[in-house]
Amino acid sequence: MIKKLIVVFVVTTFLWFLFTFKLTDVPSGINGDEAVIGYNAVLISQTGKDARGNFLPLFSSNTDSFDWKQPVTVYATVTAFKLFGPSYFTLRAVSVFFAFLSASLIFLLINQIKGFKLALVGLLIFVTTPIIMIQSHLALENIAPVPFISFWLLMLYKYFKKQNLRYIIFAAVSLGFALYSYLGLRLMIIPLIILSISFLYFIDRRRVWFTFIISVSPFIILLFLVKSQYPGAVLGLFRPHSIASYQELIMPYISSFDLSFLFITGDITPYHSTGKHGVFLLASLPLFILGIIRIIQKRNPFLIFVLTAFFTIPLFFGLGSNIHRGSRLLSLIPLFVTVATVGFEYILAFKNMLFKTFSIFLVIFLMTLNYGDFLNDYWYYYPQRVKQEFAAPIHRVFILLEKLSKENNLKPLIQNDIPLQNPNAFLFFEQAYFPNKLEKWMKNDLLPNRSVVFVDSTGMALINISKIRMEKIEGTDYALVRNK
Repeated sequence: MIKKLIVVFVVTTFLWFLFTFKLTDVPSGINGDEAVIGYNAVLISQTGKDARGNFLPLFSSNTDSFDWKQPVTVYATVTAFKLFGPSYFTLRAVSVFFAFLSASLIFLLINQIKGFKLALVGLLIFVTTPIIMIQSHLALENIAPVPFISFWLLMLYKYFKKQNLRYIIFAAVSLGFALYSYLGLRLMIIPLIILSISFLYFIDRRRVWFTFIISVSPFIILLFLVKSQYPGAVLGLFRPHSIASYQELIMPYISSFDLSFLFITGDITPYHSTGKHGVFLLASLPLFILGIIRIIQKRNPFLIFVLTAFFTIPLFFGLGSNIHRGSRLLSLIPLFVTVATVGFEYILAFKNMLFKTFSIFLVIFLMTLNYGDFLNDYWYYYPQRVKQEFAAPIHRVFILLEKLSKENNLKPLIQNDIPLQNPNAFLFFEQAYFPNKLEKWMKNDLLPNRSVVFVDSTGMALINISKIRMEKIEGTDYALVRNK
């Protein structure tokens, strides 16, 4: 037991450093959705109200938008801000938390099914999934459903083994929360519910499936009760569109399993993929295929359910009209990892010791090589490719502005037209680092005594004023000007 705890501690420490390395620099800068989530979360953490003035709202949005942010991510961020204080690092670390929680639940699931050693293999497959690293560095909602889907699977497996009704309730409630974690779950919830009911009926002919329906129903009903209060929040961008043919309806579903997309090109949105490492690690593809073969051979009811769920969940993606959006498929990851782990078990079952040893070595070598190539590209080249999708890294300016103003007792100001350049980003950073608001400074006015001012590149003209010290902020067109 002690050895296992030591292993868990070492792995946890390693994963924390892995996922937080370059957290605020890859990608560099904040995008609009991150800023909206951060701004509403910091407002709620400080005042209890969002940008619209709603007290503890179910869905949040800025005043000029109906792009509602889901409560799971927003309130997880609110909690993080309450515990650790608002900052850009904390904003993105919430996604790292979701990744950690998912990893833990997947580990527990596979440990229950296959034991500790194969659970470590499953953890390795999860951690080396490229889309997990990418999404853990974005303060977005895409990764939020993964722990809920993982817990749903774990609870269904618990019921499969122990036939205790509380596990059905936990599974249903987990799906209910998943519905409020990511908008794309609106398209997945029907297959998820049908799969759950079918599985429960298959393993237990009693009407236990009715307990599942009763437990998940309040979450679905609530969505429609608040429909008028939050216009567009129920379906958002996934509202039914004109479908000209059945091919157009089926195409997004079939494209979800395009191997070149899943294992090489990845998401068509530039910042959701490196463009060459896929959603899942290419080296894990043989494990997934072997897993499918072994599941079919062994016919374990739960694993057949997992495999069926993997190929069923995206069934209604045709209503969303988009194809090759890997960032919308993160709910498949716990299922993929489980199947791929069974594939590794298949290798362990090889009778020829030499062939088995060679196969294990080859899998580990290829996964290490593949993931190392991904990390090198993601950490050092990806930021340059996607920088147009993000604002300049102005968090560096705000962090230094806060530090200089406090350490030197200087009054912080901001050039009056700078917040207009990226309103959502500046709203978040100002509220996070200067909740009492920054006083505006008119360009080309004299600087107040004992002040530090956030200026754009035109501030270089101030160099001829006495007592001025200017610091250009790397990666931006901004500078801080001090007048002591």
